[in-house]
This record gives sequence, C-alpha cells and structure tokens, in this order.
Amino acid sequence: MTHLVRLQNMRGPAVRLVASILVLALLVNTSGCTIPQRQIIAIGSYDMTNVNEFLRSAGPDTGGLALVVVKDGKVIERSGYDRFGPGTVVDVGSASRWLAAAAMMTLVDQGTLALDDPVSKYLPEFTGDKAGITIRQLWSYTSGLPSTDPSISDRTLTLAECVQRIAAGPLLTAPGTTVTDGSVSIQVGARVCEVISGMTWQEFFRTTIAEPLGMNSTTFNLMGFNRNPNVAGGARSTAQDYANFLTMLLQDGIWSGKHILSQQAVLQLQQDQAPTAVIAATPYSSVTTLLPSTSGARPGLGMWREQSDAATGELLIASCPGTYGFTPWIDTRLNLAGVLSMQYDMGKAAYDIMRVRQLVSEAIAAGPRFTDVPPTSWAFAAIADLSSRGLVSGYADGKFHPDASVTRAEFAKLICGAVTVAPETGTTAPFEDVPPTYWGAGYIAAAVRKGWLKGYPGGLFKPEEPVSKAQVLAVIARSQNWGGTAALPYTDVEANYWAHDSIEACFAKGIVRTPDSGIVSGGNLDPEGACTRAQACVFLSRLLALKL
Repeated sequence: MTHLVRLQNMRGPAVRLVASILVLALLVNTSGCTIPQRQIIAIGSYDMTNVNEFLRSAGPDTGGLALVVVKDGKVIERSGYDRFGPGTVVDVGSASRWLAAAAMMTLVDQGTLALDDPVSKYLPEFTGDKAGITIRQLWSYTSGLPSTDPSISDRTLTLAECVQRIAAGPLLTAPGTTVTDGSVSIQVGARVCEVISGMTWQEFFRTTIAEPLGMNSTTFNLMGFNRNPNVAGGARSTAQDYANFLTMLLQDGIWSGKHILSQQAVLQLQQDQAPTAVIAATPYSSVTTLLPSTSGARPGLGMWREQSDAATGELLIASCPGTYGFTPWIDTRLNLAGVLSMQYDMGKAAYDIMRVRQLVSEAIAAGPRFTDVPPTSWAFAAIADLSSRGLVSGYADGKFHPDASVTRAEFAKLICGAVTVAPETGTTAPFEDVPPTYWGAGYIAAAVRKGWLKGYPGGLFKPEEPVSKAQVLAVIARSQNWGGTAALPYTDVEANYWAHDSIEACFAKGIVRTPDSGIVSGGNLDPEGACTRAQACVFLSRLLALKL
C-alpha cells in the first residue's frame, strides 16, 4: 500500500519520538556530586510548547520533573527538567498499587485465582469475621482492615510473617461496606499471589509484568532485596517504564503483539469494584479543591476511577497518584496515557499535576501539528483542519510531507472521508488493476459508483498514479453536483478543456481562487500537474467549510 495521506489507516497520528535526550552529566569529585540542569524536549505530532514551558518553570521548585505522554500508542511527549528525565528511577509511592493489581490479575487470567474467593482459602490465618474477606475487597480497599500497620515497614519480617500479624489485628468495618485508601489489604493480596505462584512477590512481579513489558528499571526491591516488600508503596520505576504499562492497558492488555493481560482482566481492573460502598478516604481527599475531577473517585482494582460518564458509567479518567507526586493517568476519551514523575509532597504538587494534565489536554484539543508544516505555512490551517477531523495524519518521522503527490486511490479515500461515504464491501474487482484485496478497493468502488471518479480504457483505474489538480477539482464538483457558473481567470484552462466546467464551478464556490498561494502561480493553475498533499488539504478544507 502507498504511504498515502495516511488517512485513517491508523487510529491516530503515526508519530515517533525524533528528538534525542541531550545530555546528562554527572560530575563527581572529592567534594561531592553535582547534577547540572538537563532538558529533554520531544518533537511530536502535537504542539507541547506550553507543557514544556510549564515544566521548565516548575522544575526548580519541585527539584525536577519528567513527563511521558503516549497517544494512540505513540509517544508524543518525552521530556525532563533539572535533575529528572524520563529514565530517572524514583520511588513511585502509591502508584505501586496499579502495577501490583495487574500482576495479581495474571493469576485470574490463568484461572488459579478468582476475585470473589475468600482470603481464607489461601491464608488460613484469616479467621472469624476476616475469613470471608474476598480478593476483590482486598484490592478495592473495601476489606475493612486498617489502612496502615507497622509490620509493613518492619524489614526483619518476611511478607508471610507481616501478613500473619495483620491477620491477628483488628477489623475496623464490615468487609465490602467502606472504601478506605490504605496499604494493608494490598499487602495481604500480594501474599496470596506468593502462595499461589510459589514465588517471592518481587520475582512474581518481575516475571508477570516488568519483564514482559520491558520495564527494566521497575522493581519492588526498594533499597536492595528485602523479604517484606511494601507492595502498596514500595516500587521504584521511571516515567518511561510506567508509560509502557499504561499503554498496554489502553491496548486491551497487549504489548508488542503479546497478551500481557486479557481484555477482560483490563476491564476488571478499571471497573467500579464497590458501587454501593461508602467512600471514607481516597488518595485525593486532601487535594480535591485543586483536582475537582477527583471528588467522585471510586476504586477499581489497585487504581482509582477518577472520573466517569454520569450517564453511562463509562470510565473517562483513571489514575493512581503516588505519595511524592509521581502521577500516572489514563484518559480513555483521548486514548492517552501520561506519567508525570517527581519527588515532591503530594499536597504541594497537586497544582503542578493539575496544570500539566490541563495543558496536555489543551495541546491535544488544538489538533496535531507536523514538524515540516510550521504555523507560517500557506497550508497550515487546512492541514490542521483535516488532521483534527481525522482525515489525514503524518508519517512515523513526525512529518506531513506536504509537497508529496496524492495518488488516485488516496484521493478516493480522502473524498469519501470528507463527505462521509462508506467504502464498498463487495468482493468483485472494480478494475483489473484494483483487486478486492487492494487497500483502497472499497473507496475506489464507492467513488466510481457515485460517478465522482472514472477509470481508463482497458478496464484500468491506475490507483497509484498521481491525481492531477483538475481531477481533484472535478471530483469535488461532481460530489456536490455543481455546474460551471463563473468565468475563469486562469490562462492555462481553455474553454474546451475537459475539466473546464468543474474548475469553473469550484472557482465560483471558492475551492480554488486567484490569487491562491501554493496553488496558482503566475496566473496559471497547472491543471494537469500532480496535486500535492498540502493542496488536497486546502481544497477539501474549503469544501468542508462550505458544508458547515
């Protein structure tokens, strides 16, 4: 298939990071270590200038910030300021829980664990009122166990011994009735995973999540291996590693072609696990003024449903903030995952978190931009218009290649998309050189059936041949049933030219103009000249403006 306008062969902009990390220097001498300011600016398909300016200004106050944003499976931002970068390993605090819950769900996928199993099935030390606590309740903060316990920070214990002490402790509320953010129930849930898998928690997490996702810098071995890891708050990771994890969730559990989790497991992680329970405490309780979207947060498994659609209950935003400001989030509306990394007090960091997320959303709403189409380009507005409508996108190098020609097949897809005509689904070949398996066969068949495009003698369509400006304007005029109504100012379009009436009609409607930068030169339209990607965008953007 041709590299096309990259219309909607892809779900969103096909972009890759094309900027590299500049410099990280560690200057070590006998008096200590100095880490100079660092700056990593990504060049993506969205204009992140405002995001980067904010990160740069906030960096000195917070001690450093790093941000990774992935949209439609592609990195659109990867930046770091002061002593932080996307690969800087930090304590992620409570963001550990999302990772831990995903590891647990691998056992559900295997059929060796059920969310509604009682904890006593695996840990007989849980007796009496605690015996009936379910696995689901452990991971959704509704177990009724205390939020904290000193045994979790006791490094002389094993995880098994820690959980035995928790089992001997109090039950504060009836299981399933109250949501209370905390670490105790997650610690118990991790011990269940150890019992079923026969591995230490660290090894279990490494083999089920970290290693398959290429999260080489992510571990629960805080400050070296310990036998009693703080599963709810003791992971160390990087913004880039965590972004891999979130991207896998947005891709229904798939990473690099591999199923890490089933689609059902991902849905379970994100489902409201306690719809009737009373919310007593969430990680956002102290910052809802700055993050108003969190006021209605409800628990999934290990993570939080920060915002849901009021009418349908569909998850809109999920997150799992860490104690020190490390903030991973997913926005399902934008098919976007973001990770803001810092080591700062959550209360103090709340404004920075809110502002970064707001600026990222604004950049997405403004539509994609391309590195070879600056705002000063004559076609910038039209390309941005069609890009925001999802009709065109860029290439993997972050460029649009505006001067490349458009093929006849590509324009068939463009015009169908612009006027919302679905491709044909038949299996017969419309032309000898357009087999049913050809990527554009359905669009070509639809455009030909409508009478917008025509073939050549001998049953050929010549789908890979560049489409001319005259052909483009003829297709637009035919699609709108326009007839010629105005005199043409172009010296190279004679009255007997085959597309004269169509060009005349398009001129009357303002699809083509005079003067017309980038299209008309010296009074000539050059109708037989190949139509470029930029010119096609301008023509169609003008058509769509008429249809509003």
